[in-house]
Amino acid sequence: MMSSSWTSPAGVLTEDAEPGWAGIWTLTHAASRAALRLADALPLIDALDVIYAAADLREAQDNLEWAHPALPARCAAVDLGPLESDEGFTRGRRVLGQLTTAALDRASDLFDAELTIADVLTLAEVEAALRRARDKILGAGP
Repeated sequence: MMSSSWTSPAGVLTEDAEPGWAGIWTLTHAASRAALRLADALPLIDALDVIYAAADLREAQDNLEWAHPALPARCAAVDLGPLESDEGFTRGRRVLGQLTTAALDRASDLFDAELTIADVLTLAEVEAALRRARDKILGAGP
């Protein structure tokens, strides 16, 4: 069942990921890997929106790594593993939505911190990419 494969670890991750840049990176990395695994489990025609979402997630991760190069070395790089065929693709999308929403929540919290102009610009780019990804994953956009 999905609860032992993706849902449970994703729930722990969304609750326990660090606040701030580190948490955003960890959640974005996990969502990016999971999106690729979900896309791999779907027929190509059904996977296109997930593939594009994975590209948006990777863009967010690249922006984070450019602005804060130490993140990949110091953050948990979580991979939820392959999606089992009996787990359900709809549940897989929900897990991806959960991860991206948690990353967006941490990004929103950062706007309350004192940030440099460069960090504000990075955060805006990351947030936009995460929103695009979430919309594609949950079916709210092209």
